[in-house]
Amino acid sequence: MGLMDRIRAWGAGNDADPTPTERSPLERKLIERLQELLGDPAREQTPLRLRLRFTGEVQGVGFRWNNTWIARDIGITGWVCNLDDGSVLMEVQGTPRQIIRHLDEIHAYYQRFRNRIWLESEVLLAAVDGEGQFEARYEPGIDL
Repeated sequence: MGLMDRIRAWGAGNDADPTPTERSPLERKLIERLQELLGDPAREQTPLRLRLRFTGEVQGVGFRWNNTWIARDIGITGWVCNLDDGSVLMEVQGTPRQIIRHLDEIHAYYQRFRNRIWLESEVLLAAVDGEGQFEARYEPGIDL
């Protein structure tokens, strides 16, 4: 079912396609770990950088651009790009609260279209000093 079919079905109230909108177990565990940092004033303000790879319906639906707009609005830095295997790779850098908010807003946006956004891998990286803003890329090392 394509994006336009999903929009039509959603508008018609058709629940015939129960595409999962829940989060992956890996994403739930990541959010739990980030939430644990929120009670510690020193750690909740320390920027983290994560490399995240998402699968599901993440290409051809504006995923890179929506991530870019949301990330810039929240004030996190990093990048996002499509991979040849149909997945999307993203590096996000911000406080734990900002990263949780970013993930929440992405899921909220795509839930109305019933897109499956599934976190497949997560790696903690060293923070990058002086990074300008969040951007969409054609390849992980090439800016748009």
